[in-house]
Parts: sequence; C-alpha cells; structure tokens
Amino acid sequence: MEIKGILNTARTLKQGSTMHISKDSPEYMKAIGYIGLCEQDMMSIEVSENDEVKLASETGELVMKVKKMELQEGSFFMPLSYLANRLVSAETHGTGVPSFKDTKVIISKL
Repeated sequence: MEIKGILNTARTLKQGSTMHISKDSPEYMKAIGYIGLCEQDMMSIEVSENDEVKLASETGELVMKVKKMELQEGSFFMPLSYLANRLVSAETHGTGVPSFKDTKVIISKL
C-alpha cells in the first residue's frame, strides 16, 4: 500500500528550541523524526500514529514515524532537517533555494 503526494518542510518551534541543546540529543531527534500525515492518508495505507513508513523521492529514501496532523489529503509535512534533506533535491532551478515546499514523495507501509 502506498500514497503519493507533496512533501512540505519547514522549521518548527520544538525543533528550534531543541537544536540549541544538541543536534544529537534525543529531544532534537524526536522533534525532527516524523512525517505528518492527515487521518485520511493514514487510513489509506492502514497506519497509526508512531508506525514507521518508508518515504521515497527521486533523490532518496527514508523511514520515519507517523504523526497525525491537520493537513490536506496528499500533503505531507516534515520538519526541515538533514533527514528531510535526504528527500529534497539540491536542484534550485536558478533560485539558489531547493524545493523545500513541493517535493514529490511516495509513502508506503512497512
């Protein structure tokens, strides 16, 4: 089972407050270590909160824990971090900034 959609990344408050402790700390890893999905998408691939899923884009793959969030169906969220950067292409299309807001991904149940 899999779903396709768009990954949106951004900094979060929790991430910002924990990155100053240490980027190796358990608190920081918890703050960045999830993929946000809406309830409909979670039901589509039959996963619950804290289940692990595989994310794949044209530039990489990653296994993340699921966090239920208020999002549109087919729209996924991850805190901007070195984990999310595994999925986001370095291509900037002449802007100097990678596509942190519109990376196409496929999410599948493990």
